[in-house]
Amino acid sequence: MNSILTNAASISALQTLRMIGGGMRQVQDQVSSGLRISAAADNAAYWSISTTMRSDHLAISAVSDALGLGAAKVDTAYSGLDAVVDVLSEFKAKLVAAREPGVDRGKIQKELEQLKSQVVGISRSASFGGENWLRTDLADLTDETDPKTRKSIVASFVRDSDANVSINTLDLRVAQTSLFNTTGGGLLQKDPGQTVTLPVSGTLDIGGLVSGAPSSHAHKGHTFFVFTTGSALSPTDTITFDVTVDSSTYSGGQSYPNLTIDQALVNLVLGKTDGSIASAAEFAAVIDAALAASSVPAGSGAGGYATNFGVVSMDTVDIGSDEALAAHPGSSVIVSNLVSTLPGNFAFGLNPGAMSQHMNLYADASMSFTQGFQVDATGSVALDVTFAGAAAQSFTITKADIDAALGSTDGIVKTAADMAAVMNQALATSGLAFSGGSSGLRVTVDPAVHPEQGGKSDFVISNVTSTGVTAVAAQISLPLDVDFDFLDIDVSNGGNVDHYIAGLETMLGKVVAGAATLGALQKRVEIQSEFTLDLMDTITTGVGRLVDADMNEASTRLKALQAQEQLAIQALQIANAGGEQIMQLFRS
Repeated sequence: MNSILTNAASISALQTLRMIGGGMRQVQDQVSSGLRISAAADNAAYWSISTTMRSDHLAISAVSDALGLGAAKVDTAYSGLDAVVDVLSEFKAKLVAAREPGVDRGKIQKELEQLKSQVVGISRSASFGGENWLRTDLADLTDETDPKTRKSIVASFVRDSDANVSINTLDLRVAQTSLFNTTGGGLLQKDPGQTVTLPVSGTLDIGGLVSGAPSSHAHKGHTFFVFTTGSALSPTDTITFDVTVDSSTYSGGQSYPNLTIDQALVNLVLGKTDGSIASAAEFAAVIDAALAASSVPAGSGAGGYATNFGVVSMDTVDIGSDEALAAHPGSSVIVSNLVSTLPGNFAFGLNPGAMSQHMNLYADASMSFTQGFQVDATGSVALDVTFAGAAAQSFTITKADIDAALGSTDGIVKTAADMAAVMNQALATSGLAFSGGSSGLRVTVDPAVHPEQGGKSDFVISNVTSTGVTAVAAQISLPLDVDFDFLDIDVSNGGNVDHYIAGLETMLGKVVAGAATLGALQKRVEIQSEFTLDLMDTITTGVGRLVDADMNEASTRLKALQAQEQLAIQALQIANAGGEQIMQLFRS
């Protein structure tokens, strides 16, 4: 059928031509760009991976440059130390010559001064990029907490499986390479040592017992839960539950069954008429009233409420017990047997299975160790230990206690660890246990001696007195390894040449060790540089496999599409010619 309104053949041919044209544009883009995937629309997953890896490739390229810069710095420092080793070897030979009787030490000293100048010149010139690892200006060359004492070379760019990125570095402590430091401590300077002698205090503190006698911090049993959402109780709704206070391994505690919350209680406490509870604070007030109605002992909430139940935060309610009943040594609050008539047993979050409990905890304390002390053969230290609600216990520490605890014979307590051992020896029956560390002493309750928990385990050490006790220095002075600087060596004025030779040998050993460290770092940088270049090539190849176009396939495809395009144009021309035949009918 032929129509003057619709030429179906032309439309079909035109659609075919459009499809071929789209294919040609895609193939031409691949041929011109060399990429099979050049935009996210081509393949979002592969495009994302390739784009990220290209970005990482740039970062790794920067790492490669940084490694090159770092290698230059390491090479410069190594060359300097290597040259200094040669000069020091020559210097040592001159010192040995000065040891011979009858030599002119004045002339030898002139040669030594030239060698000193050579070493100084090397240390000043061994600089690259503004950094000198052989000459430093640091307050404390050995302070590892100071970042200025560490030199870092960017070594790698890392992306882990969670897409987190980080930069790894190769680090070097300049204390291993610095020949001269302005405040001392360099390889060619005298060892500053670690000489620390603390002065004896004017007031005898007995290791801190006088000024810082520990008073414990109570751990009260508490239970908390999250207030979920507001709701209302109807006249027939009730929430009932049981509360057990201070149960523990030593006692079943005191039970308070069938605490009840109903609409009447809610309205009475909150001044409402609809039984609604809108917030954690309102629910806490209602629970307090239910506890009081059942005579549960009042505790202290964590949010400032002087009740068992207090608001910890805007959405959390806390149940706390700081009362340890006479027959119950525990420190706990347990809610159980909750039954609610609200749908789904709803109780505003008061659900025993969802509660967090902190129970049956003991008090503890800490104490700073201020200074050492010594108890003589007739002396002693007396003190009291008092637990909450109990009578004070008196204890005495003698020289015999100290020597028995430390295995010594001088009655001296030097450290916090010594102090802890002595206190455990002398106060073994007190119910306290002591441990010592770098920050002082920690004091805890021994449950085997004192089973009471929570507030009843609170304790204080007081009424410290002493006789026959003197303070001692907390630390002793340490000797120096080398007590002169390289630049101070002078054999012309009768200096001890043997002493200089021994000291120089120590210095030379340190310089050789520093050069060895730099040599090892050189090798590490070289290996890392080669790996970085290989990694960049691997990333380039991997990205190419994802997004590069196969040019043979693309060119073949392009030729095929060009042939199809010609055929489609001819088909369109034939289809359009049908209309010409119809026009001929009208001309007749």
